[in-house]
This record gives sequence, structure tokens and C-alpha cells, in this order.
Amino acid sequence: MRLPPTLPKVTSDPALLSQVLTGVVEWFTQGLPAQSHIQMGVVLAGSQLKLQFKARSEGNGDSPTCPDSSRAQLRSLGQLLTVAPDTGGVSLNLDVTKTLFEALGAKLTVRQRPQQGETLTVFLPLDTREI
Repeated sequence: MRLPPTLPKVTSDPALLSQVLTGVVEWFTQGLPAQSHIQMGVVLAGSQLKLQFKARSEGNGDSPTCPDSSRAQLRSLGQLLTVAPDTGGVSLNLDVTKTLFEALGAKLTVRQRPQQGETLTVFLPLDTREI
């Protein structure tokens, strides 16, 4: 994990933010192969805090994992939920999760690149009085 030496306060509801971040990390990890690692970085990006999660395989820290095939196995459970049939894990679908982040004044993006694997990025609003 990479962290800046000092961080200003995020202007979102702490309890809701904690629940939403926990849920998105669970969703992100559901599709990873066994023995995978997640690299997390935190940097200032203007008036936002950028959290970035990248999946890496156990065998080679520089080798991306590609959870696309596992993610494709997730099945819709109505309009709001998805389920992983092999584990029974239930989570909010990505569109609903993005809407929750928007309600917090934040933004969530998920990028899938063949050579780099999957990257999940969250931009959180900061208290601009402290920047």
C-alpha cells in the first residue's frame, strides 16, 4: 500500500463510505483467482483523493491477473444484486455501486486491460479548506 505522508479529510459520510468501500473491495476480490494480491495506492488528485486497486497474481508481482472470466460467471439476481454461484457471494451490481459512490460525492471506475488486468479506481471528494 502506498500512502502520501499527510491526507486531508474526505467530505463523505464516514459510516456509509466505510460500508460502500468494503462492498466494492469484496466485489473486486470475488472475481480474482486463488493466491492473488491486491495492490492499493492512495494519491492526491486535485480536490479529490484517488484510491486505486490493482490485482496481481501470486507467481509474479508484475504479472497482472485477469479476473474477467470469473467476473463473467457472476449472475444477476434481479436489478440490484449479483451472485457468484460457486461461492454464494451476493453483492450489489456495478451500476448500483457507482450510484452509491455518486451519492457520496465520489466516483468509481473499473478498467479492464488485457495486459494490465483489472484496475478499480475511486475518487473521493476532499475538504478543500485543508488542501
